Amino acid sequence: MDHLDKRHFSVIDYTCFVIVLLFSAIIGFYHGAKSKKSPSSKEDYLLGGRSMSVVPVICSLVATSASGMTIVGLSAEAYAYGIHSWMLCVSILVGNFFFIQVFIPVLRELKVASSFEYLEMRFNRSVRIFASGIYTLAVLIQVPVTVYIPALVFQNVTGIHVYATVTALSILCASYTAIGGFRAVVWTDVFQLTLMALSCCIIATVGVITVGGIENVWNAAERGGRLNWINLTNVSSRTTIWTYFNGAIIAIYQFGLNQANVQRYLSLSTMKEVKAASWIVTVLFGAFICLSQLMGAIMYTSYETCDPLRRGFITAMDQILPYFVRDKASFLTGFNGIFIAGIFAAGLSTTSSFLNALAGSIYEDFLSYRLVSISESTAKNIMRAIVLILGVIQVPMVFAIEKMGMLFQIQMQVMSVATCTLFGFFTVGILCPKINGKGAKAGACAGGIVIAILIVGGMSNKTEPPLPLRTDGCGSQFNSTELTSANVLNNSQDTESEDVFWLFKIPFVYYSLIGLVINLLTSYIVSLLTGGNTVEDQSLLAPFLRDKTIKTNEELELQQKKLLFIEKS
Repeated sequence: MDHLDKRHFSVIDYTCFVIVLLFSAIIGFYHGAKSKKSPSSKEDYLLGGRSMSVVPVICSLVATSASGMTIVGLSAEAYAYGIHSWMLCVSILVGNFFFIQVFIPVLRELKVASSFEYLEMRFNRSVRIFASGIYTLAVLIQVPVTVYIPALVFQNVTGIHVYATVTALSILCASYTAIGGFRAVVWTDVFQLTLMALSCCIIATVGVITVGGIENVWNAAERGGRLNWINLTNVSSRTTIWTYFNGAIIAIYQFGLNQANVQRYLSLSTMKEVKAASWIVTVLFGAFICLSQLMGAIMYTSYETCDPLRRGFITAMDQILPYFVRDKASFLTGFNGIFIAGIFAAGLSTTSSFLNALAGSIYEDFLSYRLVSISESTAKNIMRAIVLILGVIQVPMVFAIEKMGMLFQIQMQVMSVATCTLFGFFTVGILCPKINGKGAKAGACAGGIVIAILIVGGMSNKTEPPLPLRTDGCGSQFNSTELTSANVLNNSQDTESEDVFWLFKIPFVYYSLIGLVINLLTSYIVSLLTGGNTVEDQSLLAPFLRDKTIKTNEELELQQKKLLFIEKS
């Protein structure tokens, strides 16, 4: 990147960047100060008193889901592997339909504070603690990725080291999240989502103008094989139709049953608001996916004949978007600052949401039953302390993430483990009345172990090489031996992969589907061998599975109220 080293952040760039961080912090501190002036409960700190407005919750849900991974990771994925990820929009639509019809009605009716509270009601406390522990580990791995992405981008355009940025970002995010609680997280998300959308739209607009129009983008993508849709012939490809079935499974968990999103849905007043919010979020997040695919195609058009990675201007594919901004859009005064601010906004929104949700989960699932006599104020202070501790823990975690390769793949692997275990728990609980606690835990263990084996074994299988990347347009300064070395590397990867055991050649996009199937089968078999199960409280099951002859707890309470009213009258 030597030819870009002289393009530093301007005063305006730094001003835009600092304003974003300060404004996010001010919102958090404002809500923290507001909560001190008026008495607020633990429920208000975690769920906004279950009376949040629809619009900010929608913005928060989109901002939490559309992290820096969506902007940086998926655009790099589109540049290297084609625009196939737009099909994830279909997966998300399917996943959202099942979430609305099957899962959220049960959780809302039970009025749980933590989604894992349902598992104790359906099975037992040990299942709840086991599931919450898995969620905690998954978040501790996912959050560093969301922090690392903006820090990496910031380093590429300013030279400030990733570790310094990660430390500062973690302290800032943990501070305003701890002080302001759920309301602070939601309202900062509104601001940060606006900035994210603005940044992406500016990048796409400038990019289309730079390459000469959308027609040129389409033609270049077609020439480079980037217009790849569903692959029906090669099951080892990441574009096979099974990839999108897998995406639907992940969508149900990631956009629905994930504790951070469950918090937001439970903060709304009515089921009508929940359904409306869920569909709007699905559409808006789909728009972000499509926008990231467009940005990837634009970058490929711009570097069709001179790939920056092959040329040595960048060292990893995840750096392609910040490189593009510096290379093609630095003539716009302040744009670098807006872009970096947008990426930071994406990282802050996701990180703060996860920190708030995880703090609530740790308190509710591990501490609340031991601290039954403490006041509401003390409970909030404990959760604030947990947020700060989590913010400190994520700093060293970033150091390990940095060495692990493509960020999109890391994210998908972590989500695969979480999905096959946590989604498996809720699926067998809500949809399979015969499954008992022993079966549920056995299924989660079996699915998780299989996924872990696939991940570890898959490390010996080389990463799928990207689609052809050209360097013939780089000019006379390009060293032809670099291209030769790159080709030799790709060929050696193919040769080495032939020696890998067939099981470990399975693409990472299949992991969730495989893990879930093993989870369900094991849960059912173990439950049969240990006496099966009968669900007495019908409100623990999906509405369409309930025995109409048995009333739910909510129906019994309503019936008792009617009888009392009749007696009084």
